[in-house]
Amino acid sequence: MALDTSVPNQKVTIKAGTVLFPEGSAANSLNVLHSGALRYLVDAPGSRKLELFKISGANLTPGASALFGSGRYPFTIVAEQDCVLSTYVMSQSTVGRSLAARSSLGIMVGRSLLREITESFKRVNQLRKIASDMGKTNDNLSLLYYQFNPSVFPDIKPGQPIADPSSEIVDPVLRLARENLKHYFDNGGILPERPTANYVEEDHSQLLVKYYPEEIEFQDGEFNFVRKVILADPNLLAQLFAPDPSMVSYVCDKLGRVQNNLTENAKSILEELDEDFSLLLGGVESLTEKYFLILDMAASGYATAPPEFVVPILQVVSQKIERALAGHQALFGSAIVGPSPNIKPFIEKTAGLAKKFEASNPTAKAASNGSGVSVDGSADATAIRKELANSASTIIQFSGMGGDAIKEFSAMMVKLKSLKNPLDSDNDTRKLRRSITKTYFDIYAACFQKYVSSGKNVPKPVDLMLKYGFFDETMLDDSQLVFMSTFKDAITSVSDIPIHYGTEWLEKIYKRECPTSLDELGQNFFDKVKMDNRNAVFKKESDLPPDIDNPEARLKFEFGAMYEANVRLTTGSLATYLPILTKYHSQIPLGKAYVTKKMLTDTIHDIMAVDFSVFNREVIYNNPEMGINKEFVQRAIVPDFVIVPSIGSKIMMWQELSIHRGSGSKESRGRIVLPIFVQGDLKSLLIDAFAAFRWELCKTILGPEWNNVGNPSITADYMDYVQFYKKNKDLSIEIKEKLAAEFKRFRNERDIFANDYQLWIKYEAEGVQRLNRVVRGIFYRHIPFARTIREKVSKMPAFGEINNRFVNIRTRKFTELENRYKKYINALGSLPDPLRENMEFYRV
Repeated sequence: MALDTSVPNQKVTIKAGTVLFPEGSAANSLNVLHSGALRYLVDAPGSRKLELFKISGANLTPGASALFGSGRYPFTIVAEQDCVLSTYVMSQSTVGRSLAARSSLGIMVGRSLLREITESFKRVNQLRKIASDMGKTNDNLSLLYYQFNPSVFPDIKPGQPIADPSSEIVDPVLRLARENLKHYFDNGGILPERPTANYVEEDHSQLLVKYYPEEIEFQDGEFNFVRKVILADPNLLAQLFAPDPSMVSYVCDKLGRVQNNLTENAKSILEELDEDFSLLLGGVESLTEKYFLILDMAASGYATAPPEFVVPILQVVSQKIERALAGHQALFGSAIVGPSPNIKPFIEKTAGLAKKFEASNPTAKAASNGSGVSVDGSADATAIRKELANSASTIIQFSGMGGDAIKEFSAMMVKLKSLKNPLDSDNDTRKLRRSITKTYFDIYAACFQKYVSSGKNVPKPVDLMLKYGFFDETMLDDSQLVFMSTFKDAITSVSDIPIHYGTEWLEKIYKRECPTSLDELGQNFFDKVKMDNRNAVFKKESDLPPDIDNPEARLKFEFGAMYEANVRLTTGSLATYLPILTKYHSQIPLGKAYVTKKMLTDTIHDIMAVDFSVFNREVIYNNPEMGINKEFVQRAIVPDFVIVPSIGSKIMMWQELSIHRGSGSKESRGRIVLPIFVQGDLKSLLIDAFAAFRWELCKTILGPEWNNVGNPSITADYMDYVQFYKKNKDLSIEIKEKLAAEFKRFRNERDIFANDYQLWIKYEAEGVQRLNRVVRGIFYRHIPFARTIREKVSKMPAFGEINNRFVNIRTRKFTELENRYKKYINALGSLPDPLRENMEFYRV
């Protein structure tokens, strides 16, 4: 029976197990705990309850947050132990005055609320991570379900547009699979030819347009200030609140609202978890049932994929099911309601099939450990593996690492290799990888220094490490070793795209052929030197003495500022990041993931054939000999493309300019960094990077004007659209509602822009309408298609009006330039190239 709080100013003893305040009951008292312990529970879907946290001690005010919220308890409070409790009749309308009258009571309430907030925050983050992990697993399994049972999706073909799922599809797994496949293929995703267990753990959120946060987003500056205030010395607080007692009421009100928001957040995540558990384990329309069918087909020999690929995935599904069952029991203290009838048979049958498969296939063990690449037993592979024997030792010795460091690093590598999957995302494995990563890059840097000084004459294992991130031959399959040892990339002709492999780029920095990059804080080499030498007065780079500014120092800075950071970021999965290449990294053969210079050049040209002005910016042209002074002209300056030794699904737009201050800065090249092994569609990933490049370049060139709609630009017009779309008369109510939901999926306006830019390049350029009319108008003005595409789409009704407007604006600009440039025509009737090219840019 709940505690009767209508008795004024009572002090009672509560027996363990007593429900003090049920969730949803009216809060009509302020309660002070003198001794004992309490449990806080929230209602979860399916009539379950989840323990949020426990608190114990004295001078606590359990449930006070209800007086600052709806007036009802957002959770159930139960006595964990025998408790002594005082209650004071109070309500939402009187609590403020009561706390203001007794600041010492207000301080006690505030500190008690802060303790509840701290415990709630820990629990909510734990729930957030569980929900994100389950969501990621379910999404990945839905993609592989299509791969293993494509007959269920007869209308879906990779590379072809996929329609939105019909409302008639009621099966939750089939609906989820269709939604995910649509986003996955639209964004350039490629399902692995050889699926491995690691694929189930990977983060494909960018391709699926989803978000798997490991923590809740909590950025409240006001709360942080209030928290610091309430934790101050009570005597100081009494003096602080004395002139204005209402301050303590405000502090408690703020903390109460934060606690209530956290509780609501927990309930929202519990609803998400309920859907995740149901999707994986619940009933006959669950992923368990779908994969049980695949298990039956594999056991009978009728599976569409070879057993060496199917069996390891089934083992992972079995492990996920067991963990989910245990997790549900741990969270709610009960088994899942209405589970799939084949959970137990699935687990038992999978174990039996795995043993049978391993017994009949000598190479099955490697497959079950996550390697999807079949073993090549040819003589060449054997010879290469023999040539690369003890590669790790060769690399370490070549680097010149000290004896103690070698022992420590070798011990860590032995531990890493003993793991079933070194890319697991659990905390212990991540800590081990972080320690290995730090030492690995020390080794890499030392080896590259010797690589340069020795004229590139280094042992083969060192060469492979510098190129690909290779380190230990025992962590790779034969086919991967054969590829890295034998493949040579040669671009047959001089390219108009500046492309550099990692070693080539570092060599350019060493020889001062290119300026150093910015680090993650936006500092260049000179900025860093000034920070490290604050007592010295260096006004410009030429002031730096040789002992500070030398090739070795620049190389060291570049390595730490850009190179190491991008090897990490281009993986696209920081939770599983390891710079050392292993067989667990690649879902497709290395030869298909490898980015050649020709492939990159062709893909860039494909995008530029649609967005011809992607690298353009307005610069000043001077030619005193011809009397030309400060003419603004359009100029295309292609960024440097740096291919680093990494494997992943992210291309980083690192810098929009290589020089950010001084003359020539606007004419400097940007920097785009990509992994040497790309896991995904190269064109889609480049389009994302080009969108970021366009956005950041416009912001940098325009400065404070980048967001001023009075000075039209892609950033200003698009920001205006995102911020005020609800008031836009050109958008229907349905589109506005859809945009409100869409925008929540993205972290910032640039990401929203990048998503629309993908649709602009891939679909709108083909005449397939995927954008609303407002965005289409903005893009047509600021990101025009090439002339041949404009001629084609201008005949369509959706483009007719905006094309006419574009033609009129460009024609006026062309006529203006033509008239102004007449005075610059020489005796042969020609203009200087920059002016001629500028006129061609505006010609329609």
